Amino acid sequence: MTCGTGASAVDVARLLTRERVGSVVVVADDGAPLGIVTDRDLRQRILGEARTPSTRADAIMSTPLVTTRPDAFAFEAMLEMTRRDIRHLPVLDDGRLAGVVSTRDLLAEATTHPVLLARDITRATSLEALAGLSDRVTALVRDLVHAGTSAYDLGQLVAELNDRVVRRVLDLTTVSLREAGAEPPVPFCWLAFGSEARREQTLRTDQDNGLLYADPPAGLATAAADYFARFAETAIRGLVAVGFPSCPGGFMASNRRWCQPMAGWVRYFRRCLDEPVPERVLGAAIHFDVRPLAGTVELGARLGNLVRREAPAHRLFLALLARDVVDRRLPLTLLGRLAVPRRGPQAGTFDLKGGGTMPLVGAGRVLALELGVAEHNTLDRIRAAAAHGIWPEAEAHAIIDAGQVLMRLRLVHQLEQLARGQPPDNRIVPARLSRADGLLLRDALRTVAEVQQTVRGRYPEGIG
Repeated sequence: MTCGTGASAVDVARLLTRERVGSVVVVADDGAPLGIVTDRDLRQRILGEARTPSTRADAIMSTPLVTTRPDAFAFEAMLEMTRRDIRHLPVLDDGRLAGVVSTRDLLAEATTHPVLLARDITRATSLEALAGLSDRVTALVRDLVHAGTSAYDLGQLVAELNDRVVRRVLDLTTVSLREAGAEPPVPFCWLAFGSEARREQTLRTDQDNGLLYADPPAGLATAAADYFARFAETAIRGLVAVGFPSCPGGFMASNRRWCQPMAGWVRYFRRCLDEPVPERVLGAAIHFDVRPLAGTVELGARLGNLVRREAPAHRLFLALLARDVVDRRLPLTLLGRLAVPRRGPQAGTFDLKGGGTMPLVGAGRVLALELGVAEHNTLDRIRAAAAHGIWPEAEAHAIIDAGQVLMRLRLVHQLEQLARGQPPDNRIVPARLSRADGLLLRDALRTVAEVQQTVRGRYPEGIG
């Protein structure tokens, strides 16, 4: 449904009512789409701003127009809506309007919709309200898995929702401290590490985060350290309250080691690069997956740029990261068959994360650092490495497929555990897999073994 730029708000409202649609696309005289008017726009920009019903459509439309393509997947449209917090997405074909997809068109039968869930997260006014949304996230994941959504796409969407929860907790933390008379003395950035940084979380796992703040003037150093320590402790308690478990290893901003000014973080990363020893490098590996999540993200971007700029020149550091990749034993026999323990408490099982996913994650990490690429996600890093000539395109596709298989099997396993009221873990029972999944798992692990060999060949100086 379209209207011209000169149509009035009343004209638009009549169109919405008569055609029973939720949006009208505003077009130029030549038919080119310019913006969109929804029922929400009418409420906010006519009633909310006390404008007259004769106000022109081009004065109340949302612009620039966020659009998608006819050949885009439905999931891409849903992810774009969630990121942008919109409910209607015009479809353009060679610059001409082909239609509009709405939240009602996507996952109409799902338990919850990501766009509406994202909006509820943003509007939550308390930790209790946020905590009440965690079951809806799990239900959404289950719906999307049953709908055949890829693990990569699912990770992107869940990361978007988790990011919103974290930002909302940080907002509530800021308000709480402000009410107590405390304000941030300098700009700061909340950092995500590990799977959260890579956008590979599909269910809420342990927290891995840090806090970076701008180097304060000498007279504010103590006050800044005290404020951000208090901020981080309050925020971590809030994240635990809404469903993000504490990190057993203490890799959280509430640990003063991971709540530092820019100079402190720079020293930490440079020491890892300049003075690499196995214990230090392996302990720091999680921090080399870093993504600025909230606050003054430019601060986090500066830190990430420094790492990307300097890491390629530190071969010993990279070789030690590579050693962890190739030293991880896969559950395969010499003939390439699955091998699991026959006795003991872990009989018949194996750790799908440690013995499958982590070698691939580590390979993506070390290659990204070597090549200085900006991608965070493991599969995106594999694509970037292929673009740099590490693998032929066909081999890169096989590696990406293997990564998808491992992530999907892990997710399905954890959802089944949650449905049984059990805490999710990573130990699967291969004998319980369908024949098809068993074959896919075996082939995926063989592909990971080939990735390990590629990494071994690139860093022989650090691998005995």
